[in-house]
Amino acid sequence: MDQQAVQDELTISIGIFGNKFESSNLIGQGLGSPGTKSDILFYNRLDATLNQIFCALTPLDYPDKIKPFLQVLSLTKIHLLVIDVEKGLNAEIGEILLGMDTFHRDRAYCQPLFVITGISGATEWKLKELKNKLNKILNTTSLKKSIIFELRTKEDIKDLKNIILKLGEKATNMVQNHSYTKVLIDHAFPVKGIGTVILGMVDKGEVKVNQLLELTGFEGPSKKVIIRSIQKNDRAFKEAKQGDRVGLALKGKISPNEINRDNLLATPGIFRGEKQIKALIKINPFYKPKEEIITSKANMEYHAMVELKVSPFKFIEGEEIKPGGQGIMLMKFEKTLIHDGAGLKGIIMEMNKFKNKSRIVGTFSQIKN
Repeated sequence: MDQQAVQDELTISIGIFGNKFESSNLIGQGLGSPGTKSDILFYNRLDATLNQIFCALTPLDYPDKIKPFLQVLSLTKIHLLVIDVEKGLNAEIGEILLGMDTFHRDRAYCQPLFVITGISGATEWKLKELKNKLNKILNTTSLKKSIIFELRTKEDIKDLKNIILKLGEKATNMVQNHSYTKVLIDHAFPVKGIGTVILGMVDKGEVKVNQLLELTGFEGPSKKVIIRSIQKNDRAFKEAKQGDRVGLALKGKISPNEINRDNLLATPGIFRGEKQIKALIKINPFYKPKEEIITSKANMEYHAMVELKVSPFKFIEGEEIKPGGQGIMLMKFEKTLIHDGAGLKGIIMEMNKFKNKSRIVGTFSQIKN
């Protein structure tokens, strides 16, 4: 194996969203072969010509379930929205745009990309109006001046891959290096003769064979594990770097049944838990609360997502906030949410089924006393 080529490999993570699975699947399969499938479908490929690894994800249970959609946004650095010219812009696309905008405001390295599909002689006339409407919406968000790509034939996938590659390089250059390790876990399973294996993204730092790490995010104490082996695209490595999608075999008293997306694999002693915080709350202007304002008096249950973990919570005291406004409130979580000492930051959402209105309530960031 050419060690320099391996060092130069860039793993590009792409979230693919849209309101027509056939179009998302076409792009996904153009980037990689279908792999792990649950509520999220993964496509993976080492492109030998470009010497890059493409890892694309699409949430299969969306729009019925919002959680996998937001988790894919969290796992990926390029957010690709596929819009079918026949279906046009609708409430579902609106919620996806709001999710993309929310993440882009919080994580400047996230790169938006818009792909229009279904273009034919019969639909060509709709294209100009669709692009005008889309640009008008984007100009009111942090996503303005994004690339809008017209995918007309399968051959256009090659040009799309080159655009994704450039965006991936831009995102990678914007991500800060960290002194500690953090791996976001998306799946865990047993392998005969090896033991527990997790799949995930190296979000910060690096992972090495024989490294001692901490599996955290439980309601009880964290668990120490040792990295038995590392794989990337079915190849064994001694280490993995920030941005890599990895399969990690774990050595330690841990069953795959104990592990889910609530958990992180991290440098021991870094992460701490919170069940109640004072936070700055920002409510998105398109959210429509039942009582016109967000207030602790309503005793409403919402859900918070930090990293990939989701917990129900209630506002127990604080200011009243209108859509588009912000204020300070006290949040009480049902599950313990964790952070690296910088405080909790995350998304507030409703977990009901999609009913043609946005379920993204807003964002929160902990105010440290």
